[in-house]
Amino acid sequence: MKSSRFIWLVTTIAAIVIVAGGSWYAFSPRLAIAALSDWETAPEVLLALFDRARVRAAFENQMLPQVDTYEPPYTKDVILDAMSDPRAVRMFVNEPYGEWQFAAAAGLPADFPEEEPAGPMPRIMETTDSWSFDWSGLNTIVATPSGRSEARGNSYRFERDWLSWHLVAIELTTDIR
Repeated sequence: MKSSRFIWLVTTIAAIVIVAGGSWYAFSPRLAIAALSDWETAPEVLLALFDRARVRAAFENQMLPQVDTYEPPYTKDVILDAMSDPRAVRMFVNEPYGEWQFAAAAGLPADFPEEEPAGPMPRIMETTDSWSFDWSGLNTIVATPSGRSEARGNSYRFERDWLSWHLVAIELTTDIR
């Protein structure tokens, strides 16, 4: 009788540990996305959530050759530094659709309204709270925004670092020009 209670106790504890570990493994990527998109998080804290050098290198791989010819003060290095800044990474995660990142270079459209709209304030950015995760082995995932079938969002590659996930690359929907 005593041994069956002991076996039952050990089995129950093992099952709880397995369920808790599996739950953490399955849901911790969502925690990483949530931490990167938190508006209240200080930039210094955001730096601990992603590998800035690797994110910068991923952006560099997406640049068109014309970026190398930019004159100061907007050189390739300045653009890469700005894009890999923690506040910019937070913006990429918060607004993964569209091309807001390049709107300043394109200028305002001719039909842009000059007066303030009446009624409630419109949404300026298309944010997302819905993500899909593609697992590549045990230690790599790619997060993409979901819930908008008509638009493709940026992709965010994370790699496991013990119990947490670190962002290592952002794949934009358009080349950096």
